[in-house]
Amino acid sequence: MRGQIHTRMLAALAAAMIITAATSAPAEPASARKLSYYDFRRGVFALSKVETAPIVMLGDSLTEAGPWDELTGCRQAVNRGIGGDTTKGVLGRLDDVLALKPHAVFLMIGVNDISRHIPKEASVENLRAILKSLARAEVRTFAAYVLPVAASRKKQLNDSITALNAAFAGVMAEHPNTQVIDLRPLVRGSDGYLREDLSYDGLHLAAKGYAIWRDAIAPHVARYCGT
Repeated sequence: MRGQIHTRMLAALAAAMIITAATSAPAEPASARKLSYYDFRRGVFALSKVETAPIVMLGDSLTEAGPWDELTGCRQAVNRGIGGDTTKGVLGRLDDVLALKPHAVFLMIGVNDISRHIPKEASVENLRAILKSLARAEVRTFAAYVLPVAASRKKQLNDSITALNAAFAGVMAEHPNTQVIDLRPLVRGSDGYLREDLSYDGLHLAAKGYAIWRDAIAPHVARYCGT
């Protein structure tokens, strides 16, 4: 009997210690939030030991997915694409890009503005601010239009992309230091949609799509690589 009582006392004491530890543990700050993919990528970029880069590839997941140094043969090309990024996101991290002192930036951004229902006017103003900052830093900018999506995607998305590109065209024309890269005629089918063979999901590019993009910018990359 005495042994049973002793065992029960030990069990009660252990339970009390567990409760005390749980109640005395510091609470997670109310302001704590889950790290976003945007913040994760920026954190990884901050770890880079690359101090300068003549070429920066800048944009969303379409840019991020391309191993540009290998695709172009320019080992000094730095990839600063973030999946899901928007014009506002690019504008918010532009100082990090300019810190690399690039001679040329290849920009493609905007499709996520549409999917997130960001007003077109806001996207246009963000792009205008991006191009102004790059011009002020005397960076040669190659700005690509947003690519169409495949027919397997919603037609409304393609219509919105067309409208956003039309608005972007006006902004790009304001900046003589910006050269427009128009891949659309190279990737569209006769129906105006992104060719299915150039994409694996109707939005993101397959290898054949990246080959077209790479070849379209090759002369510009060759000019600025290593400068």
